[in-house]
Amino acid sequence: MFNLDRTVESVSRLPLHWHLCGLALVALLLFLGRNSKRGGIVTIFLWNLIGVFLHELAHLLVGVLLFARPSAFSLIPQRQKDGVRLGSVSFTGLNAFNSLPVGLAPLGLIVVAYYIFQNWMRWFAPTLFSTVGVYFASFVLIYNALPSRQDLKIAFGWKSILLYGAAAIAAYESFSL
Repeated sequence: MFNLDRTVESVSRLPLHWHLCGLALVALLLFLGRNSKRGGIVTIFLWNLIGVFLHELAHLLVGVLLFARPSAFSLIPQRQKDGVRLGSVSFTGLNAFNSLPVGLAPLGLIVVAYYIFQNWMRWFAPTLFSTVGVYFASFVLIYNALPSRQDLKIAFGWKSILLYGAAAIAAYESFSL
């Protein structure tokens, strides 16, 4: 599925200035993303809509797969005392087993970004436009892959740390014999 040599080969065949245009787009998107926070809640909502949808969808999908029983899904931004909550997924069945993967689910967007980057030129003809497109798609996925503070609180509750820590120690001990 992941072949780094093939990825490097396909990327290196493209003209350097196409990659520079893609990197310039990433720099522009970072600048705009930072400045969108100065706008009102509508600006923040519109700027982050695609990424927040993907981020929350990752939580939702992993929650469904691990029987965390999703109970609510929202993309409506809400002001909070420490900022703005852009989206959320609520669960009624979080436990020690599923809270870690559900909380860290958006990190899976990095794997999706790599897969898309690796295969983009097979799906689309290699042009300047498609090269900039793969930089845009990768940016959106990676920019929104980081878990929020709330995600980390859910993922690293003491029960999950105890369960996964014990599993890691047991795996280490069984493989080190």
